[in-house]
Amino acid sequence: MQAATTTTTTTTVCAHPHTKPSSAPFLRLSPPCRVSFRASLLPNLRATAMAATSQQQEQLVITRPDDWHLHIREGGVLEAVLPHSARHFGRAIIMPNLKPPVTTTARAVEYREEIMRALPPGSSFVPLMTLYLTDNTSPEEIKLARKSGVVFAVKLYPAGATTNSQDGVTDIGKCLPVLEEMVRQEMPLLVHGEVTDPHVDTFDREKVFIDRILAPLGQKLPQLKIVMEHITTMDAVNFIESCEEGHVAATVTPQHLLLNRNALFQGGLQPHNYCLPVLKREIHRQAIVSAVTSGSRRYFLGTDSAPHDKRNKECSCGCAGIYSAPVALSLYAKVFEEAGALDKLEAFTSFNGPDFYGLPRNTSKIVLRKSAWKVPASYKHSSGEIVPMFTGSTLDWLPSDQPEE
Repeated sequence: MQAATTTTTTTTVCAHPHTKPSSAPFLRLSPPCRVSFRASLLPNLRATAMAATSQQQEQLVITRPDDWHLHIREGGVLEAVLPHSARHFGRAIIMPNLKPPVTTTARAVEYREEIMRALPPGSSFVPLMTLYLTDNTSPEEIKLARKSGVVFAVKLYPAGATTNSQDGVTDIGKCLPVLEEMVRQEMPLLVHGEVTDPHVDTFDREKVFIDRILAPLGQKLPQLKIVMEHITTMDAVNFIESCEEGHVAATVTPQHLLLNRNALFQGGLQPHNYCLPVLKREIHRQAIVSAVTSGSRRYFLGTDSAPHDKRNKECSCGCAGIYSAPVALSLYAKVFEEAGALDKLEAFTSFNGPDFYGLPRNTSKIVLRKSAWKVPASYKHSSGEIVPMFTGSTLDWLPSDQPEE
């Protein structure tokens, strides 16, 4: 979808650190409290400044973002969803929880080739592959992964924690030789941070994981680079902030920035808002928004966009996962605008991730235009359809389909 051609003056976000956002009533939740005091201006000067700010914010030009947590599946679903990510993102960390999972470097190379074949013509999108950690992964496999040049991280799924995690880790102690090799190879560990103990309340699984597993692991292997994926709680924010910068970071999804657990039940059960980790209380959402929009380098974009066929979401045992790839940049811009932090959007979307991974930042640019557009009801694939996040709703920010060089 293209924006109207009558856009006004272009500006970069970083050039206007004190820009205030316009209101965005759509699905507005209470933002974190930010209070500022300014000297009074004469009415005519205030009006002039407001008009200039309004015109300048018609376009945001930022370095092309990357997605540091992405599911694109296989086969027909892959072919249907990959263009949505390739259109706006330069790179993406590709999740390995296929059936069967991507547990070896050889399989990761094959999967990467499948992705490259499915890319739209002329696309410069780069998939960054990962391995699925199991109790039986060997240190030698980590060495092969590093030598391959295409595997950039290893994913820890506690067995049974989420979609296709049944082959995941049952005891982190069994993985210590592998984790020690990952330290030597400077290979990051990407963590789905939830325990699977049935005696732990669903809404407490992240906190308990931090206390039982993640904090002790960090103490045992302080040089291990860890990304806590899709954080959902104030507890996770506090943990990330307590760690040494550069060794522990977090990805944050659009759903955990915009929705609290009420979104699962308003107007009836809402299966397309169901994901894992599950949405939490409003106090946790606000804590994550405050952390992400603070300018901290510890947080970066990771959509956790997870396509499932509509029939598998709207059934008696619906799948966990929210498909956000087509709307993610629009939603992140919404969050930062409502927090009065548009000047910090570019670092979150485009700088913090590659800096943590030790990769170069993208050089091309992308434009987000202040142009209302309607999210499609669904996207077709070879054997069904996928319902996107905020289906049928109107969003305010429209990313350009082509980046600017």
